[in-house]
Amino acid sequence: MPLEHAQPSQLVADAVRSRLDSFSGVPETELHALAGSTPAELSMQAPHEVYTLGLDQLAAETGLASAQAGGWRYLLQRDDQAVASAQTTVDSGGEPVFALFNSGPFVQSTADALGRAEQVDSAEGGESLEPRLLHVPALHAMALWLHGAHSTADVVMPLKPTPPSVDPDRQYSVEDYLAALREEATTVDPVGHEDKTGG
Repeated sequence: MPLEHAQPSQLVADAVRSRLDSFSGVPETELHALAGSTPAELSMQAPHEVYTLGLDQLAAETGLASAQAGGWRYLLQRDDQAVASAQTTVDSGGEPVFALFNSGPFVQSTADALGRAEQVDSAEGGESLEPRLLHVPALHAMALWLHGAHSTADVVMPLKPTPPSVDPDRQYSVEDYLAALREEATTVDPVGHEDKTGG
């Protein structure tokens, strides 16, 4: 099944490249977020839009229709190996701005999932699927959401590390993945207005 990466605007790419360029001349030993790579060594690959789902939206059982698009993410490759990611968000005026670099475990698990996604069989008989990142912050859950023109074709591939209720090696339908997340959500203490434990 072919993947069809959506392409962000040039402003998104420029926001990432500008921040990368700002690290030029910084010693490699200080470039922890870039896995010790210099900007010149990195190429921006596999752009995918980032969607966020809150616990209230998860509980509403509206599928992924209420997931909010909030930026883009690239894998940063060095010598054909994904070593970090770069993510953007939007400012109050709706313009793309750089958000963060990351070199944690979700980078490699994203690269692995994209490789496996090429072998996914679409329910709609070969329909192209668009890779997206689905993030449920309250559960520390990240997944590759393969979205097709027909919602019945959508597939969710969890990214390691996963919450305990999610099988990291399973290919989920949207309904089954969200059901697993709802199970996990029952273990999360409700947060009130007076909560001061967040970061």
